[in-house]
Amino acid sequence: QVLGSSGKLYTCYSSCHFCTCPAFEFSVLQKSESLLCKHILAVYLSQAMGACQELSVSEEQLTNILLAEEEDEG
Repeated sequence: QVLGSSGKLYTCYSSCHFCTCPAFEFSVLQKSESLLCKHILAVYLSQAMGACQELSVSEEQLTNILLAEEEDEG
C-alpha cells in the first residue's frame, strides 16, 4: 500500500502492474496516456532502494483486501 498525497492508502500490485488509484484507472487503463501512476513508481523506487516492505498473502486474505477496498469505494 502507498499513502497518496490526499492521505488515502492505495494498494499497488507490482507483480501485475496495477494500482487502485483513480489516476491509474483513467490515465493508464482508459486513456493509455501513461504506463504507470506515481504510486506504482513509488513502489518500484522503494524496491530498488531496499526500502519496500513486501507482504505475501493467501488467496483468502487477498479476497478480504479487495472486498474491503470495494466497500470503501461504494
